[in-house]
Amino acid sequence: MRQITFPTMLALSVTLIALPAMASPHTHAHGKGELEITVQDGAIRAIFRTPMDSLLGFEYSPKTDAQSAAVAQLRNRLSDPTLFFAPTPAAQCAASSSEASSALFAGKVSGSHSDLEYRFSFKCANPPALSGIDALLFANYPRLHEIRALVVTDKGQRAVTLKKRNRTVSFN
Repeated sequence: MRQITFPTMLALSVTLIALPAMASPHTHAHGKGELEITVQDGAIRAIFRTPMDSLLGFEYSPKTDAQSAAVAQLRNRLSDPTLFFAPTPAAQCAASSSEASSALFAGKVSGSHSDLEYRFSFKCANPPALSGIDALLFANYPRLHEIRALVVTDKGQRAVTLKKRNRTVSFN
């Protein structure tokens, strides 16, 4: 009978623990969002995901003029990342890109669920002053209660949970 060495057992254990997370990279949970941030060379690149219900109060095709207007307003606001996220002011960051996608924006909601995937980036003129980013969404979207953030910087990686009272991701 062949024996399994400790390093092999450890590698298998890590793989088995990671499989569920790899199989479902995004979960659909109302009131919650996921934020992935990479900070490198004075640039912030991020992806924010959440059910549209967390931002609009619904996630199906609009049924009223007011719902259609709310979808259009959200889509318009998403063109400016500074309305949703604010890097450290002293770092003098400017939004450099944004892209929002959702079946709701495309008018192709299948079933009763739709999510937002929002990619955005900032370029900072004073990178040494960049110490974090504030999630401004909590003030304008009361249905959003929690954001799970994963951060990768040149100092390492970590996860943090943001809430209305603790809305800042620190890069230090």
